[in-house]
Parts: sequence; structure tokens; C-alpha cells
Amino acid sequence: MQHYWRYGLRLLAGLAGGVVLLSPAQAADWRESATQQDKVGKLVRVMPGASEIMLQVGERYKNLYWAAKQGKWEFAEYQTEELEELIEKLQITRPKRAETAGEFLRAVFPGIRQAAASRKWSRFEPAFEHLRRQCMACHARNDHGFVTLPIPKRASSPVLNMD
Repeated sequence: MQHYWRYGLRLLAGLAGGVVLLSPAQAADWRESATQQDKVGKLVRVMPGASEIMLQVGERYKNLYWAAKQGKWEFAEYQTEELEELIEKLQITRPKRAETAGEFLRAVFPGIRQAAASRKWSRFEPAFEHLRRQCMACHARNDHGFVTLPIPKRASSPVLNMD
């Protein structure tokens, strides 16, 4: 079985690179063959950066707003949980951002969680505005004040039927 896997890698490399074929030694899985130090180094290099995490945050932000606006409160609560987890991930993967991410979590998530759980737009709307303003304040504290957030015009999730 492993022979076929290696053959497949050599074939793919040949197709992608034209003439370059990988030897079986080059096709070895670094997760099995590398030293512990090399494994850790590779994993650190592939951890998502703040911009990658923020792209995901942006999607959740839009979906959260529109889930609440449409009265899809269970989905709004889910988006809130996912947003919180993304900010917690940012604290781990980008230690320089950990302090401001922690401040953001403490300032925003108790209120937005409660507002979504209330299932009332009248409570959610001001909590979302607070979240929006705190996002921009956090951006400013991290030298990204140019990243401003409007109220979302639409969401990306098919759950929200925005098409």
C-alpha cells in the first residue's frame, strides 16, 4: 500500500513539475521521519496568522449579525461560540496578540452571548454594535486601525438564504 502512495506522489510531482520526480526518500512523511525539533518547527510555520484567523472572524461576524436579524437564534449562538473560539485560537497562535485578544474576549463575549441567548433583536442590536466597536478598537491597538467594520450588508452562510 505504501508503495502505491509513493508512486502516486512521484506521478503527481512529475505532472506538476514536468520532469521532476521524487525519490522514495524525498516522499517520506516528515511527520514520521523528522526529528521532534523539526516537527515542531514545521508546525509553528504552518500555524495560521492573524490575517487568516481574521478572515474567518469576518465570516462569522457577518453570519452572526444576519442570523440574529433573521431570528435564527440558535445559529446566532453558534456563530458567537465560533467567534470566541477563533479569538482564543489567535491567542495561542499569535502570542503578540494574546493580551489584546484577551481584553477583547472579556469586553465582548459575555454581553454578546447573553444577547443572542435572549433571542430578542432589541437586546442583540446594541450588543452587536458594542462588538463591532470593540473589534475596531482592538484593530487600532494592534496598528490596524485602517481595518474598519461596517454593519454587514449580507452574510455568506447558505443557512441564511441571502441569495
